[in-house]
Amino acid sequence: MAAPDWKGLFNWSMRNLDTQPPDPAAARALSEEDRRFLERAMEEYAQEPVKRMQAIQEQLRGDATEEGAVVKQEALLEELVEIVENIDFARDLAIIGGLPTLLRLLESPHPGVRARAAEVLATCAQANPPVQDWFLEGGVLQPLLKLASDPDDTCRTKALLALSCLVRHHPASLDAFRRAGGLRLLAAALGDGAPRARRKALQLLREVLCERPEDAAAACDLGLPNTLAALMARPSGETGEAALALLAALVADPAARERLRQEPRLLQALEAAETRLNSLDLADLEPRREELALARHSHREPRR
Repeated sequence: MAAPDWKGLFNWSMRNLDTQPPDPAAARALSEEDRRFLERAMEEYAQEPVKRMQAIQEQLRGDATEEGAVVKQEALLEELVEIVENIDFARDLAIIGGLPTLLRLLESPHPGVRARAAEVLATCAQANPPVQDWFLEGGVLQPLLKLASDPDDTCRTKALLALSCLVRHHPASLDAFRRAGGLRLLAAALGDGAPRARRKALQLLREVLCERPEDAAAACDLGLPNTLAALMARPSGETGEAALALLAALVADPAARERLRQEPRLLQALEAAETRLNSLDLADLEPRREELALARHSHREPRR
């Protein structure tokens, strides 16, 4: 197929541009030749990203051993992320067989490539049930679980992001994640030394418990109360707020709430968090109001 006639489309648009309100009769009077031209131009425009994805996929199939080749792979994956932000093109990538290439890149010896491949998967799967179906059937879960324990901080963070996008509002993926030991993986990830990975684990675990409240007691059995107490003892910030949000999800379950009542260290951490937040100046308190509400909610629930 010839390249899209962008100049022709532009010239046609300028010829037909009218600063006056559109006239329905004039719209109906569009010539058949102009109509065919416009339809052909728009069809070619829609096909262009798919053709580009196919070209990127072809270039990503080779192994990158030299530094220049690695940098090129990283750049291609970044371009792919931008394309698949469009939900339709994300589906097209799955249709044209892009998943096997991405799965292979998750095993790349280069962390920058692994992380970017996971980001492509995350972007494709986000709020996209057909792609979530294809990815789950295509075996994406186990490689992402493995990457979530990668030595590289960014790889772990991107893997958790991709897992979150895979399981969110997708019961089949969520259940597969739980069966594969997802709760245990997330509980371990809460002790991650990388703040971004730790926050992502907190958020994902909260999402899992909101969808499957019956997992709250099992999460407590994995040492979550002491982990949350340690996180809340740190200076207030995004991690502390995410820890409080997770705790609020835990106390919604009666069995988990009973376990939390037996954790004096956690109760002490909650009291300290509430005291710390209450001591803030009014100007400093405003952005912390949600965190304060979570602290109060979580503090009172375990004492029932």
